Amino acid sequence: MSDEYEEPEYEKNETNDSTGLPSGVVERLSKYAERTKKELADVTQQFHDYIAKEYLCEDPSAEDDDLLEDWAEQMLVETRTDGGGGGGTYGGVPFVGMFTGVEPASRDRRAGLVKRAKRDFTLDAGAAVGSGFVGHFTKGDGVWMLNTSNGERRTEFSTNEVPDHSFIADGERICLLTKAGRPKAMSMMGRNYFFLGAPESEFTNDNSIQLWRLDCQGDDASMNVSIGKPCRINARMPNENAPEGFKDVLSTSLGIKDDITYTDDFVDSDVRPFLNPFKMWTDLELHGHFTALEDLVEAFEAGARTFSMNGEQAKSGPVVFTKGTVNRLSSEARDSDYDEGGRTYSLSLSSSAMQSMHSNRDLREVMCWIGSACNDLTVPFAAFNGDEEIPYAEGSTVLVCGKIAVKRKDGNDIPNLKVMGVFADPRRIRRRATGGDTGRGQFN
Repeated sequence: MSDEYEEPEYEKNETNDSTGLPSGVVERLSKYAERTKKELADVTQQFHDYIAKEYLCEDPSAEDDDLLEDWAEQMLVETRTDGGGGGGTYGGVPFVGMFTGVEPASRDRRAGLVKRAKRDFTLDAGAAVGSGFVGHFTKGDGVWMLNTSNGERRTEFSTNEVPDHSFIADGERICLLTKAGRPKAMSMMGRNYFFLGAPESEFTNDNSIQLWRLDCQGDDASMNVSIGKPCRINARMPNENAPEGFKDVLSTSLGIKDDITYTDDFVDSDVRPFLNPFKMWTDLELHGHFTALEDLVEAFEAGARTFSMNGEQAKSGPVVFTKGTVNRLSSEARDSDYDEGGRTYSLSLSSSAMQSMHSNRDLREVMCWIGSACNDLTVPFAAFNGDEEIPYAEGSTVLVCGKIAVKRKDGNDIPNLKVMGVFADPRRIRRRATGGDTGRGQFN
């Protein structure tokens, strides 16, 4: 008999060779695929995306079969609750429409969780760990031990190093936990992208099209998008009990940047001309987001949200679409302390109605401030004819998606726009020959 200890061989369920997943998981996924008329390969990828995001599991073969089966149950129940799956987004549905802009600032989606974990651990460390939300690192025999609601286990981190994903609370090192009890990153950057559209199954229904905020995280928070180009994406609808201010937020799975399909095949050929942003963005029968330049102040008063900041009341204007003729533009960056990339760009819009109504120059045009995110992640100073990028000049007609702000000057309310996106039609622009600033030399 050998002196070496032999680990007993525990019987595992049969594994499906084509998917590498236990037969119990494949059976569940197959039944779901058959019921929803989806390809098993797509549903399997959906499952891999789910466990990677929720449980940081990149190698299912390293997990117990019964655990994988439970995870499959969770995904499918969540999917049914949310109305069916689509593409690579668990619990998601196909949405069609177009991107209209990007938010100027990204934000750490987990900053609030870290703040809460620090507070809870400081108030009652035992209760915080017992919640399953917080892990507590303690020093063991040369390695860090991780205490969770499921007990204590060794980690691979030496006590001479800082454990991954950990931070300090009340003098102790703690971390956020996944549902599976594993440490997860304390930071996850996110950015909202604006999307005008509807679930594909409802796109042609009355009152179905609206302006959504698409919550994109990780690498997706800096993805490039084509403004005003019809496309199909996959996203999850807001929860029914979502707060009022978040009922327009669609959530996504990581990797949506690789799951965008630019196409207009979701409508019949005779309807496709109406997907042109100069029709779709301006049609008040489709949605209520278009506002003429001369009505921006009125739209601000009607749609502004009031909030408290540093003990004072402030207002945040609504995001709208508007149209105008470019009066001035500067596609060369200026330094800015208020932009996350430290750069800002600008253009001004006017219209015959504004110029007929006002003699004051400040009231005859609307300044549009373009941040580094809009400039870097979209192409705000050019139109596209197929793949050809055509810079435009003064005198061009463009559409802008932006947030209204109003300032008081000399007794007048003067609107301006924080630009999220710009769309230019090659048949409505004057080509810019040279340079980024205005001047007659920019015209052909």
